[in-house]
Amino acid sequence: MKELHDIKAALEQVKDTTKKLALATLVKVEGSTYRRPGARMLMSADGLIVGAISGGCLESDVFEKAQQVMDTGSPCVVKYDSTSEEDLIWGLGLGCQGIAYVLIESLPVNEPNQISFVHKCLDTRFESAIATVFNIEGESKSQIGDRLLLNSEIVNHISDEELAAAVLRDTQVALQHKTSVGKQYQLIGGKVEVFIQVIQPPLSLVILGAGYDVLPVVRFGKELGWHITVVDNRQREASRKRFQEADRVKFCSPQDVLKNIKIDERTVAVVMTHNYLDDLELLRVLLPSGLKYLGVLGPKKRTARLLQELLEEGVIPTPQQQQNLYSPVGLDIGADNSEEIALAIIAEIQAVTAKHQGGFLRNRTVPIHASINSQSSKN
Repeated sequence: MKELHDIKAALEQVKDTTKKLALATLVKVEGSTYRRPGARMLMSADGLIVGAISGGCLESDVFEKAQQVMDTGSPCVVKYDSTSEEDLIWGLGLGCQGIAYVLIESLPVNEPNQISFVHKCLDTRFESAIATVFNIEGESKSQIGDRLLLNSEIVNHISDEELAAAVLRDTQVALQHKTSVGKQYQLIGGKVEVFIQVIQPPLSLVILGAGYDVLPVVRFGKELGWHITVVDNRQREASRKRFQEADRVKFCSPQDVLKNIKIDERTVAVVMTHNYLDDLELLRVLLPSGLKYLGVLGPKKRTARLLQELLEEGVIPTPQQQQNLYSPVGLDIGADNSEEIALAIIAEIQAVTAKHQGGFLRNRTVPIHASINSQSSKN
């Protein structure tokens, strides 16, 4: 997500120039690869590179090929095959044991493009999808780089009406399932491949508390491109100055939290007040709020006591609410100081929202990018 923000920021800086730009998008992978489809890299003729489509092994070659794309304006798809045992393909020394297909296109600076569409969706927190034609075998009215954009409206740049109708149906399904997917379409004249990418809003992390141990949580969350809100129950200008890196700093009582923050499917929260009574009130308010992840800092016994008090008041969490409650918060990584605890918290949120277990990769029995459901079904 941060990658898309960085690319948009770079485009803003060059919008009044005549720079030639190209955008590389990872549109298809086979086997093991460092990045998943949807990874992007922006390049300019004078050496600007923002983003990445691999762990560093493909970028130089992609940049070289992008120079020709910027000169001609004609898009191309480059196939990188690192399954060779010699591991010396093109002299790049790749070692991922996978195949990557990269679409390289020229990107007009001052014209509407896919990045401006994506950024608008991120700003409005509106789920959307982009379907991109990247391979054509045989004859087709469509061309590589043709797109269909879907949010509250449909923007169709796919010339073939039959293909556009099929792509629209599949894009609507992908958006409903919130899952990016590659599709093949057999037409009368040949075969067409399309990458459908679902764009979800950045994760919104709400941190309840304004102590110094919140600072690394804010910093790590921003590194991932998350939208960060810090809530302080006291009106303190020092908090606003301390958390300048956060997107918002709100001052309100625990009882008024829901009046000051918006909770949607992409919102998570962590309670870090270090105040028992504040935590009690926050749990009373936040447990039934629909949060898919609610972390509470502190020992397990302390949280159990908080829940017992709520139970005695008649506040009975549902099984789903109990499942969405994480306390002690964070993964078990032996964290001790504020930075290590923040790392554990951020890692746990990432694992939960990505539907992964957060264990050792060496113990996985399915590919590393597969969800926990895939691993469970195989075991």
